[in-house]
Amino acid sequence: MICLAVVAVGLGKRIGYDLANPASSLPMSVPTTQPLSIDPSFFQGSRSSKLPGTAPALSASKPPAVQAPAGPVVSAQAYLIGNVATGQIYAERNGATALPIASMSKLMTAIVATETIAPTTTIEITPLEASVYPDLSRIGADESFTAKEILYPLLLDSSNIAAEALASSTNRAKFIDLMNSSAWEIGLPTTYFADPSGLSPLNQASAEGFFDLAKYVYASRPDLLAITRTQSISVATTTEHGAHDFVSIHPFVNDPRFIGGKTGHTDEAADTMLTILNIGGQPIAFIVLGSNDRTKDTSLLVDQVLKILAAKQ
Repeated sequence: MICLAVVAVGLGKRIGYDLANPASSLPMSVPTTQPLSIDPSFFQGSRSSKLPGTAPALSASKPPAVQAPAGPVVSAQAYLIGNVATGQIYAERNGATALPIASMSKLMTAIVATETIAPTTTIEITPLEASVYPDLSRIGADESFTAKEILYPLLLDSSNIAAEALASSTNRAKFIDLMNSSAWEIGLPTTYFADPSGLSPLNQASAEGFFDLAKYVYASRPDLLAITRTQSISVATTTEHGAHDFVSIHPFVNDPRFIGGKTGHTDEAADTMLTILNIGGQPIAFIVLGSNDRTKDTSLLVDQVLKILAAKQ
């Protein structure tokens, strides 16, 4: 049986989660400097064509879509570079196109879970939840974790088991409804969630929409970003569960500039990733969707931003 201790609260009224740990340096302070100015002409080959089924732009003030940088080509179907503190978008390709986001969905799962489930609630892993594949967390059936503990495999190992266990600890259908209604409240009209893990290709968002989610998390949920920049955490054996080492799979987690982010991958979504880095004293988000290699694509975009900064010095 799942021990329920659900506290009914509205969106934005978070339930006393204290998730900071020494490695996380919560909250991370990013110095305020003059806004970074990126000339889109730096990105060679601007084009107006978009992917089939491109949704209308979310804001008329958005800059035109741009092609990948000259040199090595960014493989992502859509990408966006933007400042999560100021909201300024520096460059994007097919930014308004809704695409599968895979396990990037788990950021919204974490938001809803921490706003509706008390941190000391017992989350029991059922055999059905433990059968969800694939999963790197090694969480097993009949183990029990607190809602606070299970956020680590959710956001570090990208555990599908943890996502399903959190959603099913109350009412799974209502939990997913809350994910969608929360997306609307945050301001993500093109975002949709069909499950809490992102395994469903129906879990979709545009790069622009996910940028808005990143802005929200940066401004309002630094506790969740602190978890995502945790390299690893060990959970000792208890009477409820065995020992576990939850390890981040984000390729930039060891980068000293890393503020937070989330990865994703399914066959339908290909590689997806949000990476927020302290670049030139500013929190810059790099979002790639439909990528053949999320690490390479993000690194190429970061390199272009660094070249621009170097040229301005």
